Amino acid sequence: MEILDRLDENDRRAWDQLAAPKSFYAGTRWLEFQREQEQGGRVHHVCVRSGDRLVGAVAVFVVDRPSSGNYHPGKLFPDAADQGDRPVTLVGSSRGFYSGPLLSDDRALEPLLDAVQDIADTHSDGLAWWLYATSADAALLARRSGVTPRLLNGECVIPLPGSGFEDYLEGLISSRRKRIRRDLREFESAGLRLSRARLSDEYQRCGALLAATQQKYGVQASADAMTLWLEQLSRAARDTGRLHLCMNAEEQPIGFSLIFIEGQTTYTRAIGFDYERAPHVGEYFQLSCYQPIRDAYADGATALHLGAGAYQAKARRGAVVHPMWAVPTRPGAWDATATKAYNTGQAEALRAELPGEDLEWTHDSEGWL
Repeated sequence: MEILDRLDENDRRAWDQLAAPKSFYAGTRWLEFQREQEQGGRVHHVCVRSGDRLVGAVAVFVVDRPSSGNYHPGKLFPDAADQGDRPVTLVGSSRGFYSGPLLSDDRALEPLLDAVQDIADTHSDGLAWWLYATSADAALLARRSGVTPRLLNGECVIPLPGSGFEDYLEGLISSRRKRIRRDLREFESAGLRLSRARLSDEYQRCGALLAATQQKYGVQASADAMTLWLEQLSRAARDTGRLHLCMNAEEQPIGFSLIFIEGQTTYTRAIGFDYERAPHVGEYFQLSCYQPIRDAYADGATALHLGAGAYQAKARRGAVVHPMWAVPTRPGAWDATATKAYNTGQAEALRAELPGEDLEWTHDSEGWL
């Protein structure tokens, strides 16, 4: 086992092989982007090897203050253990809504978790946070730490059966098929077209569109800040993102989506619009769902990952919602009774947005409610 500040090209390839079946947000492209975002923090790459093979890995971020409120334990859980002025140790990621150990050999889990605990002992009084873990990973981690996980949100994933877009449609109930066909007709009749581009060529035009969407949903973000964000992501991900631009009749971009492929899953990572020019005829789902689904089939992918939020709208396009959890590494991080009540409230909020069949509980996770 070793802890590295940087990964060489061989380790990057090996790391990405472990990440491919798990998440784009566990791979080295996203790790490099997070490194740029967490200026002043430190990233530890924990590597467990069997001979010369990498069989276990996880990134550990030690930061004075998380740059994202979605990863700030004190804001997420005001009743959790107070760390005072100690740095915060985040395991797996510091943004992106995914955290979990990367393993090709189950025997690598214990040395991996031992290394994580050593880092937490050194920097954060023994307390580290796995935030946005799947139910499967949360169950593994909770057994080690002796805590009940807390429900954070849900990730939306559209399974893609068969070999093409019509197979996707046929897998949906009739009312959902009709809704999607209506979206497609409205888009086609509006005189809009999609074009493909490289993010490195278009990030300046897309920055203002991304800022407008962030602002619509209550995030204070300037066009300059979002342009820089896209430029940094393009550089960190080695310009591997696929950009779709939605052009109006005047050949002006009124929207974009940015997608990445990891393993057999396509990820819609970012989306932005010019709401004054946009005709609002289904272009949102054309960019976020329908074109990425077509791309996914062409690439041999079997799922489209849409991230968290807007659960009902995504479920109507076929998404299944998987609960995502927080697991601290220290048993006394929070009260078990309070956690049950917290989880019940979070689950009720999720269920209120979704029909029961669209919310998938696995690995006895309903027992944490």
